[in-house]
Amino acid sequence: MANGTREGSVEESFRAHLRRLGELYRIRLGASPSLLVLARAAGVSSKSTVSAWLDGARMPKDVEHLLGVVRKLRERASTLGETLPAVDQDLLAPDRWRERYAELAGVRNHALGLAVQRAQAARALERHDAETRRAALPDLPRPVADWHPGGLGVHPAVPGTVGAPGGTTPAAAMDFVLPTYVLRDHDRPLRHRLNEAALGQEAALVLVLGESCTGKTRTAFEAVRDCLPDWDLVFPKDSDSLLGLLDAGMAGPRTVLWLDEGQNFLARERGEEAAAQLRRLLERPQPVVVLMTMWREHHRSLTAQPDAHGKDPHPQARALLTQAIGFRVPAAFSPDALRGISGTRDPSLAVASLASRDGTLTQTLAAGPQLVEYYEAADGSPACYGKAVLTAAMDARRLGHGPALPDGLLEAAAPAYLGETQRAGAGPDWFAGALDHGRQRIKGVVAPLGEVAAAGGMGARPGQRRLADYLDQYGRLARSYVCPGAPFWEAAERFAADAADLHELAESARRRGRYGVADTLFRRAAERGHARAWAEMASLRETRGCREEAVELIWKGHDAGDATALLDLVSWYEEDGDDEAARRLLPEIIGTGHPEALLFVAEGKELADSDGEVERLAKAAAELGGAAALTFLGRRRMLAGELGAAERYFRTAIAAGDHAAAFELARMRLVHEDDVPGAVGAAHQAAELGDYFTLGIMAQLVMSVDAAEGERMARKASALGGLSPARMVNLSSWEYMGRWQGLAVLADRAEATDGAGAGEAILRAAADEGDLHAVAWLAQRHRDLGDPAEAERLYEHAAEGGHAPALVSLARIRRAAGHLTEAERLCRVAVDAGEPSAVGELAQTWEAAGMAERAGSLMVHGLDADGEPARPWLPSRPDHDPSLGMHAVKGWIEIRHGRSVQPDES
Repeated sequence: MANGTREGSVEESFRAHLRRLGELYRIRLGASPSLLVLARAAGVSSKSTVSAWLDGARMPKDVEHLLGVVRKLRERASTLGETLPAVDQDLLAPDRWRERYAELAGVRNHALGLAVQRAQAARALERHDAETRRAALPDLPRPVADWHPGGLGVHPAVPGTVGAPGGTTPAAAMDFVLPTYVLRDHDRPLRHRLNEAALGQEAALVLVLGESCTGKTRTAFEAVRDCLPDWDLVFPKDSDSLLGLLDAGMAGPRTVLWLDEGQNFLARERGEEAAAQLRRLLERPQPVVVLMTMWREHHRSLTAQPDAHGKDPHPQARALLTQAIGFRVPAAFSPDALRGISGTRDPSLAVASLASRDGTLTQTLAAGPQLVEYYEAADGSPACYGKAVLTAAMDARRLGHGPALPDGLLEAAAPAYLGETQRAGAGPDWFAGALDHGRQRIKGVVAPLGEVAAAGGMGARPGQRRLADYLDQYGRLARSYVCPGAPFWEAAERFAADAADLHELAESARRRGRYGVADTLFRRAAERGHARAWAEMASLRETRGCREEAVELIWKGHDAGDATALLDLVSWYEEDGDDEAARRLLPEIIGTGHPEALLFVAEGKELADSDGEVERLAKAAAELGGAAALTFLGRRRMLAGELGAAERYFRTAIAAGDHAAAFELARMRLVHEDDVPGAVGAAHQAAELGDYFTLGIMAQLVMSVDAAEGERMARKASALGGLSPARMVNLSSWEYMGRWQGLAVLADRAEATDGAGAGEAILRAAADEGDLHAVAWLAQRHRDLGDPAEAERLYEHAAEGGHAPALVSLARIRRAAGHLTEAERLCRVAVDAGEPSAVGELAQTWEAAGMAERAGSLMVHGLDADGEPARPWLPSRPDHDPSLGMHAVKGWIEIRHGRSVQPDES
């Protein structure tokens, strides 16, 4: 803070001297010579630039430009023949201006140097602490051969003889059953990659993707046991253990770092720290394999790009995952694989192959379908209490809680899923019975509610449960359009396991229009140590017009260690047009030494006339690991015509995982260098980093030069014929946009070469493959062509499949037709699903129904926990005005005029 104050004081002194020089020019020198003459003397193109200097409103980029003005004014003063006071003579002395400028530059460089030194010193301290913690690590490496598959998360299988779901199973069948492993198409490339790692000297990140109970953990286990039998394997149980291992350097050469269900390490409060540490591990030249399993849904969330407001919760995780070598485990066995196990003598495989005619062998082996049947059938008393607890667990997981679910949360939330008669009939031991219901092992394999292993030790954690993966995934699909009621949110506030859980649940509440609930959960998260939660709470207060309170919360977040909190405050001041207030925050932001913060300042308009300062800050951000800063520097070189330097920056940024650099390199190759092969190569690099949109965009540009190559790129972007229905539901945002762009390019080419209707045939083929996005695109196309009936049918089909944006599109159609009640119902379902645009659509529907005041209140206060219009939730201090906030009004006006409403297909 002191350094920031020092810099601000020196800068203000410099501006004061500029203003006094301006007064000397206008009063004592009679505004002569003209500003145009002074501009020429300074070597700048605009007289307004000189005028801004003399007003103290703008700082000169280079002191030599300013000295040109000073010398010209000194010449003018000498021609007047009068003796100027000492203070005026000082203003016309070039050496004094050099001293002032040098002092300012020195203070700025010192502040920036201190920020970088602080960051480097913090890293050194972390390394020292890691050495002292080495002996206390809870999870240590062991030879691969010493690990039992159950200890690594492999599901046991149904035995050859089973009882009824939840019933008694023979004692022998209760042993851990592992059926014969059946090789499938994905096993060969996975094992090839691990064999390469065994022979090489480079680190590798291997990602095994698949839905619940598809066999991804068993796939990884068998591959490691086969390819790396003489290596060590270390399995951290949580983020703290992972960070401890990495800090202590325990993931050494010839070690497999086993991260089963990788989202549990990357999506939690310390997930970004863990991702950054893993990236550093992978940069070291040593034979290490980081093997991670993950659901596609979690992969999509962790690799999503910043939203429309610039929020980017997982930049490190995204950069990590984009450099992974991914292997996808399909949900079903292929017909060839099923034929290969026909007549098997393995009792587990024999039972599963008979019971799974659709090829979902692994789900049957793990008793997945029976889990769902057991859950759905529990309607009568006392089973209904077990079902309520399981439903609470499903909702907690899909709304953001971590896998370790406290008993207190499940017990307190269960009333949200029971009727009055059921609640009244509950005995004093209802919860114990509900837990017994959840602990029943289905097919002798897996229980709906399992135990949570103690961190670093034997046994289970008391008072915590883990929902079976298959039920977890089932709940995310079956309940995707449901938002739980007040008992659930109250239970979450009281019993959520930690600050990260509270923060994620608060985000889910905010997406569903429950602003008051979100505010409460964010506060609880902040009080329990989640630094970013203060800024999230501040955003809610700012929307309500409580600016003073919001600013206080921002500073609390900053003081708690959120290095990006002040960036929100700068954005507010810029929206207000208060550039001076924004400028005063820059020294404090620079002082954090955070790469994102430094780049934010470098990109801001406050330094638009200070090229040297912009360059210093961007380079400092890059030195601290900010890949986006490298792309920013490359873009500056490209715009300056320094294409060789630009390419070097872009390639370094690509190596660091920033796909935006690949786009910039492709654009530079095509536009500035007319290098089509180079542009194509860069576009493919973007795709390798997960950005298929760049591939689709470049396909459109290349098509006019090389139609065959453009079509190949478009086909890769759209991945025609290579996506399963489950895969298409879980596309990441950049994969989705790339697929859309690729299909659009192919459709346009088909229309041009094959005639009218050929383009729609391509979209229909994609829709027939189960692509709900393509169904929605088709609906929009028919709506644009004046066929509302077909558009509605297609939107309904997409919505029934779980495509929530289609609900909003349907609501617009119904509202336009005057069916306001139905439009409101659709909007409410979309709100409960967490569709971002649904709250604004609901407000528009209410306004169309003549309820403008209710609509305006919704945009600020949202809905209560049960989904009804919320009463104004009062600020914590009575002197704040709870009236509609300025930014909320602005957003509401934009929504009313349709400027912020985009079709779901865009």
